[in-house]
Amino acid sequence: MQLKILIADDHPIFLTGLKEVIETDEGLKVVTSARNGKEALQQFQAYSNLDVVVLDINMPVMSGLEAAEQLLQIKPDLPVIILTMHKEKAPFMKSLEIGVMGYVLKENAVSDIVHAIYKVMDGNSYLSPEISSYLLKRNAFKTKQENEPDLLGLLTPAENQIIRMIAAYKSSREIADELFISEKTVFNHRMNISKKLNITGKNSLLRFALDHF
Repeated sequence: MQLKILIADDHPIFLTGLKEVIETDEGLKVVTSARNGKEALQQFQAYSNLDVVVLDINMPVMSGLEAAEQLLQIKPDLPVIILTMHKEKAPFMKSLEIGVMGYVLKENAVSDIVHAIYKVMDGNSYLSPEISSYLLKRNAFKTKQENEPDLLGLLTPAENQIIRMIAAYKSSREIADELFISEKTVFNHRMNISKKLNITGKNSLLRFALDHF
């Protein structure tokens, strides 16, 4: 059975190319497309059985982030991927805040998009490697603010190790493989960390990790 996908971009040539790239995988089918965020919302409501939505971040009438926010209010568990030309941290953090699962650099869409679709369908976050590398370099120069509570002091050494790996954009499977533990153990660690730090919500643990490393 093919996954049903909605794509949205205001550049017709890119939209056509993106559809062709996605459909090189026999398991994926672009069933509809849109030229702006408002059209994407309308198409989403017209096709009630969509599996994944791919949105350009900069579109007229309504941006990709605005559309994503409304889509995720309608269906909170919807896998949404944002396409972007830029590597800035602010829009990326905003996308995490509203529940976006994938964030793909447009110049690498040909190589990244199919992998991103399967990752978000499995419930994992996906970030283009070039963006993650850029953000990690920026975070390396970040200094801890004075009077900030030492929340990481609440965690065990094992939990600190895992949250550092989360900040490096590693999936639960990748963490499990590197530490020679099961994915279930990683899941339990993630749950314990979230409970200790009193954080809830989609992408909340990743956002915390990025803010502290």
